Amino acid sequence: MISVIVPAYNAEKYINKCIDSILNQTYKDFELIIINDCSKDNTDKIIKKYKDSRIKYIKNKENKGIGYNRNLGIKESKGEYICFIDSDDYIRKDFLELMHERCIKDDLDLCICDYNYVFENGKIKKVILDSFENTNLDKNPKLLVDIPLGPCNKMYKKSIITNNKIKFNETLKYEDVPFVASALFYSNNIGKIDEALNYFSVHENSETTIRDDKVFDIFKELDIVKEIYKDEKNLYLNELITSVVLNYTVQQRYQIDNHTIDKFIDYAFDYLEKNNIDYKNSLYIISRPFYKSFIEKSKFRTKLYCKLYKKLKK
Repeated sequence: MISVIVPAYNAEKYINKCIDSILNQTYKDFELIIINDCSKDNTDKIIKKYKDSRIKYIKNKENKGIGYNRNLGIKESKGEYICFIDSDDYIRKDFLELMHERCIKDDLDLCICDYNYVFENGKIKKVILDSFENTNLDKNPKLLVDIPLGPCNKMYKKSIITNNKIKFNETLKYEDVPFVASALFYSNNIGKIDEALNYFSVHENSETTIRDDKVFDIFKELDIVKEIYKDEKNLYLNELITSVVLNYTVQQRYQIDNHTIDKFIDYAFDYLEKNNIDYKNSLYIISRPFYKSFIEKSKFRTKLYCKLYKKLKK
Protein backbone atom coordinates (compact mmCIF):
# COMPACT_ATOMS: atom_id res chain seq x y z
CA MET A 1 0.00 0.00 0.00
CA ILE A 2 2.87 2.41 0.79
CA SER A 3 6.28 2.97 -0.81
CA VAL A 4 8.84 4.64 1.46
CA ILE A 5 11.69 6.17 -0.57
CA VAL A 6 15.06 6.80 1.10
CA PRO A 7 17.96 8.27 -0.94
CA ALA A 8 21.30 7.74 0.80
CA TYR A 9 24.74 9.24 0.25
CA ASN A 10 27.59 8.81 2.76
CA ALA A 11 25.00 8.16 5.46
CA GLU A 12 26.86 5.67 7.66
CA LYS A 13 26.33 7.79 10.81
CA TYR A 14 22.55 7.94 10.50
CA ILE A 15 21.21 5.26 8.14
CA ASN A 16 20.71 2.66 10.90
CA LYS A 17 18.36 4.89 12.87
CA CYS A 18 16.48 5.85 9.71
CA ILE A 19 15.96 2.26 8.51
CA ASP A 20 15.09 0.97 11.99
CA SER A 21 12.44 3.67 12.45
CA ILE A 22 10.80 2.53 9.19
CA LEU A 23 11.02 -1.24 9.69
CA ASN A 24 9.63 -0.91 13.22
CA GLN A 25 6.47 0.88 12.12
CA THR A 26 3.14 -0.23 13.58
CA TYR A 27 1.85 -0.35 9.99
CA LYS A 28 3.47 -3.27 8.15
CA ASP A 29 2.17 -3.24 4.55
CA PHE A 30 4.89 -1.19 2.89
CA GLU A 31 7.99 -1.44 0.77
CA LEU A 32 11.20 0.41 1.62
CA ILE A 33 13.13 1.57 -1.43
CA ILE A 34 16.70 2.61 -0.57
CA ILE A 35 18.84 4.20 -3.27
CA ASN A 36 22.54 4.34 -2.43
CA ASP A 37 23.98 7.17 -4.52
CA CYS A 38 27.50 5.77 -4.88
CA SER A 39 28.46 6.37 -1.24
CA LYS A 40 32.16 6.36 -0.37
CA ASP A 41 31.72 5.28 3.27
CA ASN A 42 30.17 2.17 4.88
CA THR A 43 26.58 2.97 3.86
CA ASP A 44 26.47 -0.03 1.50
CA LYS A 45 27.68 -2.50 4.17
CA ILE A 46 25.18 -1.22 6.72
CA ILE A 47 22.21 -1.49 4.34
CA LYS A 48 23.19 -5.00 3.24
CA LYS A 49 23.03 -6.22 6.85
CA TYR A 50 19.26 -5.84 6.79
CA LYS A 51 17.46 -9.00 5.65
CA ASP A 52 13.91 -7.71 5.58
CA SER A 53 11.94 -8.76 2.47
CA ARG A 54 10.24 -5.36 2.37
CA ILE A 55 13.53 -3.67 1.45
CA LYS A 56 14.30 -2.98 -2.21
CA TYR A 57 17.92 -1.88 -2.45
CA ILE A 58 19.27 0.02 -5.46
CA LYS A 59 22.95 0.93 -5.71
CA ASN A 60 23.96 3.54 -8.28
CA LYS A 61 27.18 3.05 -10.21
CA GLU A 62 27.82 6.80 -10.17
CA ASN A 63 26.65 9.76 -8.13
CA LYS A 64 23.37 11.04 -9.58
CA GLY A 65 22.04 13.48 -6.98
CA ILE A 66 18.99 13.47 -4.76
CA GLY A 67 16.54 14.60 -7.46
CA TYR A 68 17.44 11.66 -9.70
CA ASN A 69 17.26 9.23 -6.79
CA ARG A 70 13.84 10.34 -5.64
CA ASN A 71 12.55 10.11 -9.21
CA LEU A 72 14.02 6.63 -9.49
CA GLY A 73 12.29 5.68 -6.25
CA ILE A 74 8.95 6.89 -7.64
CA LYS A 75 9.53 4.91 -10.85
CA GLU A 76 10.34 1.72 -8.91
CA SER A 77 7.55 2.13 -6.38
CA LYS A 78 4.52 -0.17 -6.30
CA GLY A 79 2.57 1.46 -3.48
CA GLU A 80 -0.67 3.38 -3.82
CA TYR A 81 0.88 6.02 -1.56
CA ILE A 82 4.41 7.41 -1.43
CA CYS A 83 6.45 9.14 1.23
CA PHE A 84 10.05 10.35 1.29
CA ILE A 85 12.42 10.03 4.24
CA ASP A 86 15.96 11.42 4.13
CA SER A 87 18.68 9.04 5.27
CA ASP A 88 19.70 11.18 8.27
CA ASP A 89 16.11 11.59 9.49
CA TYR A 90 13.69 9.20 11.19
CA ILE A 91 9.97 8.86 11.87
CA ARG A 92 7.73 8.09 14.83
CA LYS A 93 6.67 4.45 14.97
CA ASP A 94 3.07 5.27 14.00
CA PHE A 95 3.89 7.70 11.15
CA LEU A 96 2.80 5.32 8.37
CA GLU A 97 -0.25 4.08 10.26
CA LEU A 98 -1.64 7.53 11.08
CA MET A 99 -0.86 9.10 7.71
CA HIS A 100 -2.22 6.17 5.69
CA GLU A 101 -5.31 5.81 7.87
CA ARG A 102 -6.13 9.47 7.32
CA CYS A 103 -5.49 9.25 3.56
CA ILE A 104 -7.89 6.31 3.24
CA LYS A 105 -10.55 7.65 5.60
CA ASP A 106 -10.79 11.07 3.91
CA ASP A 107 -9.65 10.09 0.40
CA LEU A 108 -6.73 12.51 0.56
CA ASP A 109 -4.35 13.21 -2.30
CA LEU A 110 -1.84 14.72 0.11
CA CYS A 111 -1.50 14.44 3.87
CA ILE A 112 0.70 16.76 5.97
CA CYS A 113 1.91 16.47 9.56
CA ASP A 114 3.88 18.53 12.07
CA TYR A 115 7.55 17.69 12.62
CA ASN A 116 10.57 18.02 14.90
CA TYR A 117 14.05 19.44 14.40
CA VAL A 118 16.75 17.36 16.10
CA PHE A 119 19.97 19.26 16.78
CA GLU A 120 23.45 17.81 17.20
CA ASN A 121 23.42 18.62 20.93
CA GLY A 122 20.36 16.38 21.32
CA LYS A 123 17.80 19.15 21.71
CA ILE A 124 14.50 18.75 19.87
CA LYS A 125 12.36 21.63 18.61
CA LYS A 126 8.76 20.86 17.65
CA VAL A 127 7.34 22.71 14.65
CA ILE A 128 3.56 23.09 14.75
CA LEU A 129 1.95 24.10 11.46
CA ASP A 130 -1.42 25.86 11.31
CA SER A 131 -4.30 23.40 11.50
CA PHE A 132 -6.86 23.20 8.72
CA GLU A 133 -9.84 21.12 7.68
CA ASN A 134 -9.57 19.00 4.53
CA THR A 135 -9.23 21.44 1.66
CA ASN A 136 -7.28 22.41 -1.47
CA LEU A 137 -5.63 25.51 -2.90
CA ASP A 138 -8.83 26.73 -4.55
CA LYS A 139 -10.59 26.84 -1.18
CA ASN A 140 -7.56 27.81 0.88
CA PRO A 141 -4.87 29.49 -1.29
CA LYS A 142 -2.85 30.42 1.82
CA LEU A 143 -1.71 26.78 2.04
CA LEU A 144 0.90 27.75 -0.54
CA VAL A 145 2.79 29.65 2.17
CA ASP A 146 1.59 27.74 5.23
CA ILE A 147 2.88 24.33 4.11
CA PRO A 148 6.68 23.97 3.98
CA LEU A 149 8.01 23.00 0.55
CA GLY A 150 10.11 20.12 1.83
CA PRO A 151 8.88 16.67 0.69
CA CYS A 152 9.35 14.63 3.86
CA ASN A 153 6.54 15.38 6.33
CA LYS A 154 3.97 14.29 3.79
CA MET A 155 2.25 11.28 2.24
CA TYR A 156 1.26 11.52 -1.42
CA LYS A 157 -1.25 9.53 -3.43
CA LYS A 158 0.98 8.14 -6.17
CA SER A 159 -1.55 8.78 -8.93
CA ILE A 160 -1.34 12.53 -8.25
CA ILE A 161 2.40 12.37 -8.97
CA THR A 162 2.34 10.06 -11.97
CA ASN A 163 -0.83 11.34 -13.68
CA ASN A 164 0.47 14.90 -13.60
CA LYS A 165 4.07 13.94 -14.37
CA ILE A 166 5.41 15.62 -11.24
CA LYS A 167 9.16 15.10 -10.92
CA PHE A 168 12.09 16.35 -8.89
CA ASN A 169 14.52 18.54 -10.82
CA GLU A 170 17.65 16.49 -11.53
CA THR A 171 19.98 19.32 -12.58
CA LEU A 172 19.24 22.09 -10.05
CA LYS A 173 19.61 22.36 -6.29
CA TYR A 174 16.48 22.88 -4.13
CA GLU A 175 14.65 20.36 -6.30
CA ASP A 176 11.94 19.87 -3.68
CA VAL A 177 10.47 23.40 -4.06
CA PRO A 178 8.67 22.90 -7.43
CA PHE A 179 7.88 19.26 -6.60
CA VAL A 180 5.87 20.09 -3.48
CA ALA A 181 4.38 23.21 -5.10
CA SER A 182 3.15 20.98 -7.94
CA ALA A 183 1.75 18.38 -5.55
CA LEU A 184 -0.19 21.13 -3.77
CA PHE A 185 -1.41 22.49 -7.10
CA TYR A 186 -2.80 19.17 -8.36
CA SER A 187 -4.21 17.81 -5.08
CA ASN A 188 -7.99 18.02 -4.85
CA ASN A 189 -8.08 17.05 -1.19
CA ILE A 190 -5.35 17.97 1.29
CA GLY A 191 -5.47 17.05 4.97
CA LYS A 192 -3.35 17.51 8.07
CA ILE A 193 -2.55 15.47 11.17
CA ASP A 194 -1.85 17.66 14.19
CA GLU A 195 0.99 15.55 15.52
CA ALA A 196 4.77 15.82 15.03
CA LEU A 197 5.60 12.50 13.35
CA ASN A 198 8.89 13.31 11.58
CA TYR A 199 12.33 14.00 13.06
CA PHE A 200 14.61 16.11 10.86
CA SER A 201 18.29 16.15 11.77
CA VAL A 202 20.00 19.55 11.71
CA HIS A 203 23.74 19.41 10.99
CA GLU A 204 26.03 22.40 11.26
CA ASN A 205 27.84 21.56 8.02
CA SER A 206 25.04 20.08 5.95
CA GLU A 207 23.84 21.18 2.50
CA THR A 208 20.94 22.96 4.15
CA THR A 209 23.28 25.27 6.04
CA ILE A 210 26.46 25.65 4.01
CA ARG A 211 25.99 27.85 0.92
CA ASP A 212 27.96 27.93 -2.33
CA ASP A 213 27.32 29.36 -5.79
CA LYS A 214 24.61 26.72 -6.41
CA VAL A 215 22.41 28.92 -4.22
CA PHE A 216 21.46 30.83 -7.39
CA ASP A 217 19.47 27.75 -8.45
CA ILE A 218 16.69 28.85 -6.12
CA PHE A 219 15.67 31.57 -8.60
CA LYS A 220 15.36 29.01 -11.42
CA GLU A 221 13.25 26.80 -9.16
CA LEU A 222 11.00 29.74 -8.30
CA ASP A 223 10.61 30.48 -12.02
CA ILE A 224 9.38 26.90 -12.44
CA VAL A 225 6.84 27.44 -9.64
CA LYS A 226 5.68 30.66 -11.33
CA GLU A 227 5.16 28.72 -14.55
CA ILE A 228 3.07 26.08 -12.74
CA TYR A 229 0.80 28.77 -11.30
CA LYS A 230 0.80 31.14 -14.28
CA ASP A 231 -2.89 30.61 -15.10
CA GLU A 232 -4.03 30.64 -11.49
CA LYS A 233 -4.92 33.73 -9.47
CA ASN A 234 -3.27 32.56 -6.26
CA LEU A 235 -2.88 35.68 -4.15
CA TYR A 236 -0.13 34.05 -2.14
CA LEU A 237 2.30 33.26 -4.95
CA ASN A 238 4.14 36.56 -4.42
CA GLU A 239 4.14 35.89 -0.68
CA LEU A 240 5.78 32.53 -1.29
CA ILE A 241 8.43 34.09 -3.53
CA THR A 242 9.06 36.86 -0.97
CA SER A 243 9.47 34.47 1.95
CA VAL A 244 11.82 32.17 0.04
CA VAL A 245 13.98 34.95 -1.44
CA LEU A 246 14.33 37.01 1.74
CA ASN A 247 14.99 33.90 3.79
CA TYR A 248 17.79 32.92 1.42
CA THR A 249 19.35 36.40 1.55
CA VAL A 250 19.94 36.26 5.31
CA GLN A 251 21.17 32.68 4.95
CA GLN A 252 24.11 34.10 3.02
CA ARG A 253 25.69 34.39 6.46
CA TYR A 254 26.67 30.75 5.85
CA GLN A 255 28.07 31.53 2.40
CA ILE A 256 31.58 30.18 1.77
CA ASP A 257 32.63 32.93 -0.65
CA ASN A 258 32.40 36.56 0.50
CA HIS A 259 32.03 37.85 -3.06
CA THR A 260 28.97 35.61 -3.57
CA ILE A 261 27.24 37.22 -0.58
CA ASP A 262 26.99 40.61 -2.29
CA LYS A 263 26.27 39.06 -5.67
CA PHE A 264 23.41 36.91 -4.37
CA ILE A 265 21.80 39.64 -2.27
CA ASP A 266 21.94 42.09 -5.19
CA TYR A 267 20.38 39.49 -7.49
CA ALA A 268 17.70 38.63 -4.90
CA PHE A 269 16.44 42.19 -4.49
CA ASP A 270 16.61 42.73 -8.26
CA TYR A 271 14.56 39.55 -8.71
CA LEU A 272 11.82 40.81 -6.37
CA GLU A 273 11.70 44.20 -8.09
CA LYS A 274 11.72 42.67 -11.58
CA ASN A 275 8.69 40.60 -10.62
CA ASN A 276 6.93 43.69 -9.23
CA ILE A 277 6.70 42.23 -5.74
CA ASP A 278 6.00 44.68 -2.92
CA TYR A 279 8.14 42.76 -0.44
CA LYS A 280 8.42 45.62 2.08
CA ASN A 281 4.69 45.42 2.76
CA SER A 282 4.36 41.65 2.44
CA LEU A 283 2.67 39.47 5.05
CA TYR A 284 6.04 37.76 5.49
CA ILE A 285 7.74 41.02 6.55
CA ILE A 286 4.79 42.15 8.67
CA SER A 287 4.75 38.84 10.57
CA ARG A 288 8.47 38.87 11.33
CA PRO A 289 9.90 40.20 14.62
CA PHE A 290 10.91 43.85 14.24
CA TYR A 291 14.66 43.29 14.29
CA LYS A 292 14.42 40.61 11.59
CA SER A 293 12.15 42.59 9.31
CA PHE A 294 14.38 45.65 9.83
CA ILE A 295 17.30 43.68 8.39
CA GLU A 296 15.51 41.64 5.72
CA LYS A 297 13.72 44.44 3.89
CA SER A 298 16.95 46.34 3.29
CA LYS A 299 19.62 45.22 0.83
CA PHE A 300 22.33 47.19 2.64
CA ARG A 301 21.39 45.93 6.12
CA THR A 302 21.17 42.31 4.89
CA LYS A 303 24.70 42.52 3.47
CA LEU A 304 25.99 44.12 6.64
CA TYR A 305 24.32 41.51 8.84
CA CYS A 306 25.74 38.57 6.85
CA LYS A 307 29.28 39.93 6.87
CA LEU A 308 29.18 40.80 10.59
CA TYR A 309 27.84 37.34 11.37
CA LYS A 310 30.70 35.69 9.47
CA LYS A 311 33.29 37.93 11.09
CA LEU A 312 31.99 37.25 14.62
CA LYS A 313 31.81 33.49 13.97
CA LYS A 314 35.52 33.49 13.18
